[in-house]
Amino acid sequence: MSWSSNNLRQRVVITGLGVVSPVGIGKDAFWDAVVQGRSGIDWIKGFDTSDMYCRIAGQVHDFDPTQYMDAKEAKRAGRFSHFAVAAARLAVADAGLDLNDGFDPYQAGAIFGTSLAGNGNVADELYKQFATAGPRCIEVTSGTQLAAHAATSHVFIQLGFKGPNSTVSAGCVASLDAVNTAANILRSGQAQIMVAGGTEACISIIGMSLLCKLGVLTRHNERPATASRPFDYTRDGLVLSEGAGAVVMETAERAIERDAPIYAEVCGYSSATEAHHLVIADPSGKELAHAFRTALRSSKVNSQGIDYVCAHGIGNREYDLAETQALKMVLGRRAYSIPVSSIKSTTGQSFGAGAAWQLVSSCMTLATGVVPPTINYRVPDPECDLDYVPNQARQARVNGIMLDSHSFGGTHGSLIVRRFNGARG
Repeated sequence: MSWSSNNLRQRVVITGLGVVSPVGIGKDAFWDAVVQGRSGIDWIKGFDTSDMYCRIAGQVHDFDPTQYMDAKEAKRAGRFSHFAVAAARLAVADAGLDLNDGFDPYQAGAIFGTSLAGNGNVADELYKQFATAGPRCIEVTSGTQLAAHAATSHVFIQLGFKGPNSTVSAGCVASLDAVNTAANILRSGQAQIMVAGGTEACISIIGMSLLCKLGVLTRHNERPATASRPFDYTRDGLVLSEGAGAVVMETAERAIERDAPIYAEVCGYSSATEAHHLVIADPSGKELAHAFRTALRSSKVNSQGIDYVCAHGIGNREYDLAETQALKMVLGRRAYSIPVSSIKSTTGQSFGAGAAWQLVSSCMTLATGVVPPTINYRVPDPECDLDYVPNQARQARVNGIMLDSHSFGGTHGSLIVRRFNGARG
């Protein structure tokens, strides 16, 4: 088989996966839980939730940041930065990259997405200090640790990267935007390695209070593991979770040269917005359908090349309906024969990290031929009538996957990934 060198320089592949999540740390633990439908949702521990209508979330347990970063820096950094560094390190290790062997730091970059950034443990501690002792007691680096770019900065510091870097704060779409930007950087030749993903740690008094006030969280507190119900008729809101996801991206030429594992090729991306409201979503799905069509067009993959949809699926009535409607608009009758599932039923929704988890899961689907289930799907919704892979994982022949995500403010994003075929293009 012969490959065009120029073509392979323009094609971007994923060679490493890193995850920190409520259902497991590392790709294998994460994937096992997602496939088995083993929920990471439980009662919130660590602060008083008695004044909140939602008292459950997906929290990361047994996590020691000093396993992934310098202890002194870990003490200063926020939890969302801890998660980002851990996910990045896990992805780099999974990719088989040796950063001490002929490594050019200016050819390595990172882009992370986050929504609430340090408005978790950093903000809680900062406000507590201010309330008890005034501004003079505030730790000097608090402002920088609170900022969204802190997570990406800590990744660079801990990994020794000095190349292209940025932070995306487009809500739930942020990590898909990060992946797309990283892919464009690689295609332009500005870097040889990019780490992209998302991180979030907003399960805190401030974070939960803000979301309860918006009324977007579930009220199904009785049995936490069954509370996240994407596409189910009884769904009533999302379950918040925390963590990070990251992928290592390289050009296909470089990945082949170093005989790296290749999980998937990043083929195309698009985003669109409803331009309507910061919270209220349009259930028609028109704008998401536009994002789907444009992503397919940019990827040079037609709808017949999509074998599975890894859905946003957070249990919000309007969002889930919009996804269903958009898939019907774009795929027509074929929408009924393509498996669609939401891993958020197992992991909960972690805003900036959620789509990164979807991408890791999609890569594992391509690697194993297993489509993860949408758990807690018990009561079919007549308006959400697609094949949501209910409750049990499924074997399937999957070569092309469409992912999507939706953000507050009406932003929709869609990413197309495929099994890598060196002869394609």
